[in-house]
Amino acid sequence: MNPKKHPDYDPVALTKEMITKMAEAFGRYDDREGRAQQRMTLNEAAALFGITSLKARKILITAGVYSTAVSREVQDLYRRGRSVAEIGRMLNLSRASVHSYLPYSKMIYKMDRLSTTAERELLYRKRKKAKAALEHEVTEENLLGALEIFQQYPFYLSQGTDKARSMKFTYRMSVPAAGRAGTNLILEPDGMIISMTEVLMVFDRILRLQDMAGNPDQLGIPNDSYLCAILLGIGLIHREGV
Repeated sequence: MNPKKHPDYDPVALTKEMITKMAEAFGRYDDREGRAQQRMTLNEAAALFGITSLKARKILITAGVYSTAVSREVQDLYRRGRSVAEIGRMLNLSRASVHSYLPYSKMIYKMDRLSTTAERELLYRKRKKAKAALEHEVTEENLLGALEIFQQYPFYLSQGTDKARSMKFTYRMSVPAAGRAGTNLILEPDGMIISMTEVLMVFDRILRLQDMAGNPDQLGIPNDSYLCAILLGIGLIHREGV
């Protein structure tokens, strides 16, 4: 008998850990109760763990912390013997969407190998720690640390009041020849640049105001700007009542 290539790879344990971690990060959402217990959006939860929003929804439904009218209807039809294809036709949903509204019956299929999953978990913990540090103590060091670790994290630029039209983007930090921390944020995929000078100007205004909450317009950045989305995402500012 050939030895296992990955003797420490336990898909069942990985599945339980993934479900638990995502549920803890996300909180709870039930459209009959409101968003009081929801800590982040579905897209944000997916981004933290490096998976698609469809898989994130399925995991959260499996954990019992995500419920909508659509998910309840899909599950009810499935329990009554309707096939995935039938449910899709009845509710005008793709097969992938129907599957995402059904809980996992066994383990998370096509789960990445242990090394990849561990890397995602480590990155998630680093981002969570960096955000908490910045929210606890607003220093330039914590700001640069958060910007560094949140590279390639999917942010969402709101376009009007329609959340479905939100545009996803990431950024990377440029590295000058001297090897110091990046002087600019390069937005992807469009290649726009946010200078570190602009970021630090906003940072200085925050220090003078001594308040991270409130209207971003007070800081000289529009609510619908890339910079606002980034600063909200890393925890440097937050909206009132959120």
